[in-house]
Parts: sequence; structure tokens; C-alpha cells
Amino acid sequence: MAKKARTGHHSHQDSEQAMAKNTAAEARAKAAGRDAQSLNAKTRGMHQKAQAKRG
Repeated sequence: MAKKARTGHHSHQDSEQAMAKNTAAEARAKAAGRDAQSLNAKTRGMHQKAQAKRG
């Protein structure tokens, strides 16, 4: 009986770990997207700055 209860607890723990991994993966994906956007904005700003110097 105690063994069953313990096993149930572990499966619950595993699902929590899987959920945490999933959340972390989603957060990383969002962060990667944000970095790409900020990089694009940065390079766009640099181009505009260079254009302003020329013009």
C-alpha cells in the first residue's frame, strides 16, 4: 500500500518536472525571439545613423 502511494507521488513529481521543463523551453524560445527582434532594431538604428551622417 505504501509503495503504491509513493509511486503515485513520483508520477506526480515527474509531471511537475515535465511541466517545468516545458515552461523553461517556452521561456527560452520567447527570449530568443526577443533577442532577434532587438538585434534587428539595433542594426536598423545603426543604418539610420550612418545614413544621417552621409546625408
